Order: sequence, then structure tokens, then C-alpha cells
Amino acid sequence: MSILRELAEWIGLELYCRDAYRKLASQTDNRYAQGVFQWLSQACGNHAHYLKKTLELLGWQLPEELFKPKRPPRLQTRQYSCDVEEVYWTAKEHLAIEQEMKEAYQKISMKIGDEKAREILEQIVREEEDHYRELSLLVQVFEQTFGELGVEEGLEQVQS
Repeated sequence: MSILRELAEWIGLELYCRDAYRKLASQTDNRYAQGVFQWLSQACGNHAHYLKKTLELLGWQLPEELFKPKRPPRLQTRQYSCDVEEVYWTAKEHLAIEQEMKEAYQKISMKIGDEKAREILEQIVREEEDHYRELSLLVQVFEQTFGELGVEEGLEQVQS
């Protein structure tokens, strides 16, 4: 896959995560969780912006209408009995997405010759590490508070 195509795809995934984290923030009344999700939402929006800047540094400019949220295919569709379940399972699934983003940006940065573009991607990699760590801590808080959420029994999985 070309760097152009990879970056365009990751912009869509960042936009999806921005919206998903915003929704999660609205579904919880826990101030700590709200703060983490709002922070992640803002960061994902920023990452999409910086990825667009990276494209421009590499000499590519794509029409804005091409940049739309794109749902990661690996996310499961589930039915939840309450918002707490949805917040927990969505956050837990996004851990893998944050890790994948970090790895993808590392690989892309190694393929890029433009110093400024590489610096942007390396900064995003560091931020993705922070996102993973903070989201992981939040998932742990949910597991400690609502221990039964860590067990998939009782959750009805629906095929995507």
C-alpha cells in the first residue's frame, strides 16, 4: 500500500476514534473517564489534522470530502445491557487500535524521506503510547469497579 493511501486510511480511522471517544465521554458520568475520553477525542482530531499536514509536506493534497470517519473492521458489533458495558468494551477494543496506530505510524515514518514529515509521525507515535497507557489505566479502573464486566458471559455478540 502506498504511503499516500496508508495516511489517508489512518486519517479516517483517527476521525472515527475522535467521534467514538466523544460518544464514550457522553455515556459516562464518571469525571475521570469523561476526562480521558475527551482528551483522547481531541488528540485523535489533532492526529487527523497532523496526518493531513504530513500529506501536504510530501506533496499530496487530497480534497477534504475524502476524509471521513472510517470504522476499524476489527471492532465487534455487540448489544449491551447498559452504558457501562458499552463504555468498557469499546474502550477495551480501542486499546488494540491505539497499539496498531502506534505501530503503523512507526513503519510509515521509516519509509519517509522528508525530515519534517517524519518528525510529525514520530511525535504522533509518542502520543499514541500515552493514549494506550491512559486508556489501559481506565480499562483497569472499570475492571476493578465492575469486575463482572471483564467476563463476556451475558454479552450478546452480534455478527458484523
